[in-house]
Amino acid sequence: MEVFEEPKDLEKSGSGYVQEECVIPCPFDCKLSDWSSWGSCSSSCGIGVRIRSKWLKEKPYSGGRPCPKLDLKNQVHEAVPCYSECNQYSWVVEHWSPCKINNELRSPRCGRGTQSRRIRCVSTADSEGGGVDRSLCNQDDAPPETQACSLLCPSECVMSEWGTWSRCPQSCDPHAMQRRSRHLLRPSLNSRTCGEDSQVRPCLLNENCFQFQYNLTEWSTCQLSENASCGQGVRTRLLSCVRSDGKPVGMDHCDQRNLEKPQRMSIPCLVECVVNCQLSGWTTWTQCSQTCGQGGRMSRTRFITMPTQGEGRQCPTELIQQKPCPVVPCYSWVLGNWSACKLEGGDCGEGVQVRSFSCVVHNGSISHTAVRVEDALCGEVPFQEGTLKQLCSVPCPGDCHITPWSEWSQCELTCIDGRSLETTGRQSRSRTFIIQSFENQDSCPQQVLETRPCTGGKCYHYAWKVSLWNNNERTVWCQRSDGLNVTGGCSPQARPTAIRQCIPACRKPFSYCTQGGVCGCEKGYTEIMRSSGFLDYCMKVPGSEDKKADVKNLPGKNRPVNSKIHDIFKGWPLQPLDPDGRVKIWVYGVSGGSFLIMIFLVFTSYLVCKKPKPHQSTPRHQKPLTLAYDGDLDM
Repeated sequence: MEVFEEPKDLEKSGSGYVQEECVIPCPFDCKLSDWSSWGSCSSSCGIGVRIRSKWLKEKPYSGGRPCPKLDLKNQVHEAVPCYSECNQYSWVVEHWSPCKINNELRSPRCGRGTQSRRIRCVSTADSEGGGVDRSLCNQDDAPPETQACSLLCPSECVMSEWGTWSRCPQSCDPHAMQRRSRHLLRPSLNSRTCGEDSQVRPCLLNENCFQFQYNLTEWSTCQLSENASCGQGVRTRLLSCVRSDGKPVGMDHCDQRNLEKPQRMSIPCLVECVVNCQLSGWTTWTQCSQTCGQGGRMSRTRFITMPTQGEGRQCPTELIQQKPCPVVPCYSWVLGNWSACKLEGGDCGEGVQVRSFSCVVHNGSISHTAVRVEDALCGEVPFQEGTLKQLCSVPCPGDCHITPWSEWSQCELTCIDGRSLETTGRQSRSRTFIIQSFENQDSCPQQVLETRPCTGGKCYHYAWKVSLWNNNERTVWCQRSDGLNVTGGCSPQARPTAIRQCIPACRKPFSYCTQGGVCGCEKGYTEIMRSSGFLDYCMKVPGSEDKKADVKNLPGKNRPVNSKIHDIFKGWPLQPLDPDGRVKIWVYGVSGGSFLIMIFLVFTSYLVCKKPKPHQSTPRHQKPLTLAYDGDLDM
């Protein structure tokens, strides 16, 4: 709630108000660039992501719509899943070269050697088979470019190439076996036996046997049409086939095994359109809360006609404004005190009391002293005869005079630690007898006390309350949970401090002692701290006085007062003055060190220039001193 305070240094206009110009800065929203085009898919086989981005153009200020979360480069990114077929690129191999025997001198030309071939990565969509970058093909499936070979000598056994391994069961049972075989082409001419013609190996998971399953991505962000910024869109997810060792493979591997596919791959979604908060105009000012006197308030309100939607500008919190009313004098009738009881024809018994009334003017506050004025200013007299006169009595000697009953107290319960020990409470009231004569004190009863049961009583808890700080002092009091201020009930150990002190004291200009016990700066100034953590000085914040000023002119506005002294030291590598014109600490250190050096030089000069005293020789004929011990231990 915004409150308009009345300035005290300007003259009032005819309406009773002080008027001065003010500026409320308009909010400026965060501005981002348009989305960039989508990048290529990060994976050439299986599921990857495509990314687009936009960057910050202008930051928000004065309550404008904030920016989304940005990265270190002031950019925001959006990623969507993408899928690339694994068989888009494949390896193409050429024929093996002739086997090159390692030992060229051996005759005949037979034995072990090596052979090579050329491999290329090609696009399956290219009918001409042109080569592409080898990184586009799966490097794990790259065929070997060299292999060992052998040229059999005429006398050696010749076997055919090994056949393909038999298929493992889909469950990859390690007890199941794979087999392959080869057959004899030419027997050996000597006694050597030929090699084995069959081999077996167990079916091991992720080694020579694999399982396959579908992999489903998370839902993407809501994708709109090309030129839309809000409204209906679609969220999608992608399906791929993954081998049991985590390697993405073509979809045909999963399709051949008739695995269950998910049904829904896209769902509709909605992106809320950006709608800024819309407010109604201010209503007219209400009537003053008081018909006269000071302290009255007038208020006006505005309402939210359109709430914020999406990332629109938020509604302000100030929907109510208040201002003080013009002070109008209060005229009222005031009754005087009752006179003494007037009796007719006696010293005790029944009599009459009277009181008078007068017209006064005041400002409506309790502390203000009312001043009597003419009765015509108060208008018609509202009092009746019974208000100005009443019966009274003066007790005769020996009578016992009783006071009226007091008000019933509040319903009280017996409680321990906030818990009631009973369901029915008690109320009490009392009246007292006034003894007119000391001799009749035995005949008059004592104080009369009445109690009655009550319901609705409750246990109270107590809390410390504090006022606002005023010159580092505040008022501290204890308040009961029903709002009654009391003198007991709160814990003395938890009593808040009423006086705050900062050590060292805050003597810098525009500084004050904060609630945390450290020195801070007033509004409009920022703290400049020393390396020790204490306040060095308060520097004025640029633009705190004139918010309409251009930012480029702020350094000129905040130039120190003693700028002429700064001009003297302009160009020095070490500046002896702070921006506010005060001498820096190291200057004091240098001055103190120079003073000590001067004292040392003066003292050294004194010792060097001082004349030595003449040497006093011992007299030639001096009688020696003889001591005698008389047995006294105190010698």
